[in-house]
Amino acid sequence: MAYDGELVKMENGRWARFQRCQVVRPGVEDAGETMMLIAVELDERYQLLLDEVADSLAHYRHRGIAVQAKLDDEAQRLTLHPESEPSALH
Repeated sequence: MAYDGELVKMENGRWARFQRCQVVRPGVEDAGETMMLIAVELDERYQLLLDEVADSLAHYRHRGIAVQAKLDDEAQRLTLHPESEPSALH
């Protein structure tokens, strides 16, 4: 399951960010607010940046440090977050 703001590398090798979008149904008065999470491909300037970041993340993970990268809503800043560790079952 994806979350709003999650960065993903698609099968075609291009990067996308999941974004919440409102679905509008013309002519339906009682449609309510329907939201959909879609993957939006990022422009070229971010493709190269994210390829470099992916290489860095791979190095972290190879060393046993689990991190995730998140691009902010304005697509101006990339931050690294530690992945949450699974809780131990007793």
